[in-house]
Amino acid sequence: MAVTNGINIHCSDLSTIGGIRTILVRTWAASDSITYSNSASTHSISSIQAAGSDATWFVYEFKNELPSLAVTAARENGSTSYECSLNFMMPEMDNQKGAVLQAMMDTCMMVIAVGNNGKSYVLGVSQKYENENTDGAVRNQTFASMTGAEGTSGAAYDDDSGWTVTLSCKQWEAPRLYEPSGLGITYYVTNDTCTTT
Repeated sequence: MAVTNGINIHCSDLSTIGGIRTILVRTWAASDSITYSNSASTHSISSIQAAGSDATWFVYEFKNELPSLAVTAARENGSTSYECSLNFMMPEMDNQKGAVLQAMMDTCMMVIAVGNNGKSYVLGVSQKYENENTDGAVRNQTFASMTGAEGTSGAAYDDDSGWTVTLSCKQWEAPRLYEPSGLGITYYVTNDTCTTT
């Protein structure tokens, strides 16, 4: 692959805000279907579906201005890997959050981190060595998993209390943006879920 474009920085690029505003998580299934978009100026995903229908995701809320997404690329022996790490803090250590952490321990996940800049970063989904059947294609292992969780009750009255969770994945390409060709993300506030088309 050759370099065919440069990068222009516009005023809007310099005034964008950082941080993550929404985190969406779902478990990979053998029937999942991903549509990738590749061109000289596009590295994205235009569709995420389950068995030909809208895919259901679970929405995770957190304490504002604490979540962060970090991506580190490294090249070794001709291959470049991207280590992606998403950290967020769920206030209070209660039964519901404990049950969620237990479920995440052994789950192959895909994650969408929606930034305050409006961009949706997809983790655990990679076309290079793609893993669209995690039951059979375990050799690529690019799905996201929970790699850490730290709970604290705090000591002082004004200390934070809750779980800090780390979701990570190792991919062989930079994280793609979810730029849907259809409706995109539809939120259902009553049951903490949403769908993608």
